[in-house]
Amino acid sequence: MIEIIPKPQAKSPSWINILFYSSLVLLIITALSIFIINQLQKNAFNTSQKLGEELKEVKSPERFDSANKLIGYQKKIADFSYLIQDHKSTSKLFTLLEKLSHPKVQFTSFDFKADKTKIVLKGETDNFLSLGQQFLIFRAEPLIKEVNLSEVSIGKGGRVGFSFVIIPSNEIFQPR
Repeated sequence: MIEIIPKPQAKSPSWINILFYSSLVLLIITALSIFIINQLQKNAFNTSQKLGEELKEVKSPERFDSANKLIGYQKKIADFSYLIQDHKSTSKLFTLLEKLSHPKVQFTSFDFKADKTKIVLKGETDNFLSLGQQFLIFRAEPLIKEVNLSEVSIGKGGRVGFSFVIIPSNEIFQPR
C-alpha cells in the first residue's frame, strides 16, 4: 500500500551521533599527526645528512695528516726553543779576546768548555814582562771573573810558553 502521508523518520540514537563526530575528529587529528610526523622526519633526515657531511670533513684523512704534521712541527719548535734557551752566544767572547790580546803575545791553542764555562788559552811570548802584562790585562777586565796562569815554561830561543785558564762572567754569553 501506498502511503500518502509520510511517516516521520526514526531518529537515530544520540550516542551514534556522538560516536560519529568523535570518529570524525579522531580521523582529522590522525591525518594532521601523520603530516606533522612526516615533516619532522624529513627535518631530522636533513639534519642527519648535514651532520654526516660535517663529520666526514672533520675526520677526513687530509685533516688527520695535517693535524699530525702540525703536532710534529709543534714538537720541533718546542725542542728548538729548549735548545736555544740554553744556547750561549760566543761571538762576544772572540771580540773580547781580540780586544784584550797583548801585541807581543801569540796564542797557539784555544779550548772552550761550554759546559764548565771555561777557556784554556795556550801560547807563547818573547819575555816574562809581556806575559805579566797580558795577565794584568785579563785581570782588569770586568767581563772576566777569574784568570789563572799555569804551565809557564821557557822554550826554544828563550820564548816563554804559558797557559791561561779564564772563567768569563755570564754577561758575555747573553744575546745581543
